[in-house]
Amino acid sequence: MSGDQELQAALEAVRATYFDAEGANCDYGALLASPEHARLRASLAALEGFDFKLVRIHAQTAFWLNAFNAGVLRDVAELARAVSLRQVETFFEKPRLRVAGFEYSLDDIQHGLLRGNVPKFKSSRVPMRPDDPRLAHTPLAYDERMHFGLYSATRSSPPLRVLDAGKVDSQLEDATEHYLRREVRIEDKGARVILPRQFYWYRRDFGDDQAALEFALARLDEAAADMVDLRRGRVKLRYADFDWTLNRKA
Repeated sequence: MSGDQELQAALEAVRATYFDAEGANCDYGALLASPEHARLRASLAALEGFDFKLVRIHAQTAFWLNAFNAGVLRDVAELARAVSLRQVETFFEKPRLRVAGFEYSLDDIQHGLLRGNVPKFKSSRVPMRPDDPRLAHTPLAYDERMHFGLYSATRSSPPLRVLDAGKVDSQLEDATEHYLRREVRIEDKGARVILPRQFYWYRRDFGDDQAALEFALARLDEAAADMVDLRRGRVKLRYADFDWTLNRKA
């Protein structure tokens, strides 16, 4: 089994054993003391010698999403100790994965590779310098839906998904639709729409308010979308707060 396949299998074992059916909440206490967590740690450690030449173009996004999500779950005990938003931010900024001889923070993976090396919200600095050799591992196929495949172990996070290289397009579409149907709120008979915070943070990826609204409406049920369409553009758009509380399984 190749390194990316073992990582996928380790994540699938964690999700099947310690998450609820939706993948939204986890029994972290049981996970951290489990053989599945040990397997996850081992699969990430093995990526030190990973050969990217073995990853085909369509598999690149799946690989990095799985690596990001596995890194969060491996180190979730550290995230659980965060008592401020700044400490949560530090968790994602800290180098914690070694892949193919290079060190990555979770921010490096999200903003440096998956988003095409653009600044994170409220920053003007790109994650990687133009001559950074890690940029050679940027997925060639950019997909803004990757935001709904990134798991942050928080209450507002999209549920944990384990991406399969051969199914990544349909999996990301399913993850996006599922998350938006859970999180988007339509009020006052379509006069007000509350979108997830990701659309506000990543305007560079989703576009302006109108583009974000169209992206979301295309994935809601027909009745909800029709309610908004009947307003003929007279819609007040808001972005929900993001709940950074750890999503412990009850």
